[in-house]
Parts: sequence; C-alpha cells; structure tokens
Amino acid sequence: MQLHRVTDRIHAAGAELHVIGNGAPMFIAGFRETTSFPGPIYTDPSRAVYDAAELVHGFTSTFSPRAAINAMRALKGGFRQGRTQGDPNQQGGVLVIAPPDKIRFHYISKTAGDHPDVERVLAAL
Repeated sequence: MQLHRVTDRIHAAGAELHVIGNGAPMFIAGFRETTSFPGPIYTDPSRAVYDAAELVHGFTSTFSPRAAINAMRALKGGFRQGRTQGDPNQQGGVLVIAPPDKIRFHYISKTAGDHPDVERVLAAL
C-alpha cells in the first residue's frame, strides 16, 4: 500500500502512521532502508498483534488467483518483491485507532497485495 506516500496528509490530520511487521527485529533497518519509511516501525514475530486484529493467515491467501493478479499489477507499477522477512503467509491490514482506543477503520487484507483505498483510510482520520 502507498500510505507512506501520504504521510504529510496523515500528519496534517493529527495522526501518525505506524508499521508493524512480523520478521525478526534485525530486519527493521533493512525495511527502513528499502522503503525510506521515516515513521515508527515495530515487529511482532509471535504475530499476536495480527491475531488480535483478526488478520488473515494461511497458504491460500498468499498463493491464490487474486494474489497472482495483485502481483502482476504491482510488477506493472514498478514494485519488485524483495527477500521475504517474516511469515510469508501472514496478510496485513490497516487500522485507524483514535483515543481512547476507538477503532475508526479496520481493513483486513484477504490476499497478498489486497489493500484499502488510501482515500478511505485518510477519511477515517
């Protein structure tokens, strides 16, 4: 997803973008270098936070016809998958959480490459 490209709009809304991966902590520096993401990055190799957010995990969500279509779209857009660091069968999601712990937006990626519309996420801020 391209949320890191609208960080200025996220900050203008009084919010912060946090990234949570599931690889080993030593992979954070490489992720930051590859993506140039300047914000907070965390990792949870236990995937407890993914489970708490009820995010999808499984082989069929990674290797499905929809995931293949998403991969081709990403390749056409210039994205190249680097080395996998973490559980490749864990799909992501987007949560917008406002104080005091109110979930304003909750998107669960069904397959690899499934992302919400950036404008919908920004509207939730």
